[in-house]
Amino acid sequence: MYESFYGLTKKPFQITTDPSFLWMGKKHREALSTLKYGVMDNKGFLLLTGEVGTGKTTLINRLVEDIHGKAYTAKIPDPGLSKYDFYRMVSRYFGLPIEVRTKSDFIEPFSRFLNDAHEEKKSVVLLIDEAQRLKHDLMEEIRLLSNLERQDAKLLNIFFVGQNEFNSILLQPENRALMRRITITYNIDPLDKAETCEYIRHRLKTAGADYEIFSSSAMEAVFEFSKGYPRQINIICDLAMFFSSQVSRRTISRKIVNQCRERISFSVDELPAETNHTHRVPAPKTYYQPIKGERWPWFTATRALGVAVVLLVLGSGVYFTPDPLKDRARRWVRETFQTYFPVSVKPSATAQPVVNATTSVNTETAAVVPDASHQAVKTPLAVERLLPMPNRPPDLDLAETIDDLPRASASAVQSASNDKAPAAAVTTSAAELPDPADAIDWLLNKRKQELSQ
Repeated sequence: MYESFYGLTKKPFQITTDPSFLWMGKKHREALSTLKYGVMDNKGFLLLTGEVGTGKTTLINRLVEDIHGKAYTAKIPDPGLSKYDFYRMVSRYFGLPIEVRTKSDFIEPFSRFLNDAHEEKKSVVLLIDEAQRLKHDLMEEIRLLSNLERQDAKLLNIFFVGQNEFNSILLQPENRALMRRITITYNIDPLDKAETCEYIRHRLKTAGADYEIFSSSAMEAVFEFSKGYPRQINIICDLAMFFSSQVSRRTISRKIVNQCRERISFSVDELPAETNHTHRVPAPKTYYQPIKGERWPWFTATRALGVAVVLLVLGSGVYFTPDPLKDRARRWVRETFQTYFPVSVKPSATAQPVVNATTSVNTETAAVVPDASHQAVKTPLAVERLLPMPNRPPDLDLAETIDDLPRASASAVQSASNDKAPAAAVTTSAAELPDPADAIDWLLNKRKQELSQ
């Protein structure tokens, strides 16, 4: 964006970890040589720590580039994995054709790979970046991998790269076995003021600059903002070069750097300054607590249990009550309902009356009693229809009833039983045959006499 304005071949202050821009100051040269010695001499466990933005990852990339061809390397960028996912990632980065389903699926082929690399006189380096994200169980698995060794040589170098809080994690009692196996440690500190100026000049020269783009006062302002952390140096310098190109100034002054600081919402290890316009509100002494509205305040667990027990007892009593008591209860309910809620049922015009023995007897009884009790007889029938109770049908002796019927005349019986006589020969008059209505009346009267006895 601004490379052509300054005559550069590429951006000098990229956030990415480009090994070509690595500035090898005194601290970084010492760190790189120490770590390279630990890897090539198979020292086992190595540790590199530093604050955020001090250039740890850039230094590791340079180390991998320097030992290329002399060692097999695999870099785990994020160790926040499960045990088997960690084994699968290690196998894939080392190029091992392993289908990891169990721990033995990984250990046996990986052990053969380590021995083959030792026969080739090559080191095997497992780089674990962001080591502060490691969990204790995975740290134990990594420690056990170091047991894959020979009596005369280490077969695997495990390189931890993390922030300074990883040191506190190692000091925990459960991780003391791993801490005691670490042979080489190195901590990268931030740059001082002179190193910051050299760092800026080095990156500009690597990008193709042929003159001093940042003035001395501008580089001092960069150090005051960044506190010597390379990542913050890259952020403020990149923004300053952009704004300077917008105003067509090929040399960046302190004023431009200060203007860029105002546009960045944070600074390293620096609290916001207080002015007369900023007032701190005291913390409230009483904290707000939301009102917990109860929908049914009377409904508690004890009352609910009591209601359930009562319903269970009532249901059990109704279920186990004998049938005679149930019948008496039904009759009592029916009579009570009849007393307080008399119901008069009006017959519909289209309804056909159902005639049976009980209704016939009740009808005849109602016809004999006086008019004053007629309503009293009809009301039970109405309630009976509303709350029906099946009655046992009357026992009728058909043989005796038929014998008691009035006999027809002998001539009618003879003429009816004579099958060979023609129909024209039957001269019995219709007055001699018995009337069916008389037979029904007779049956009803007889039934009434039996009920009265």
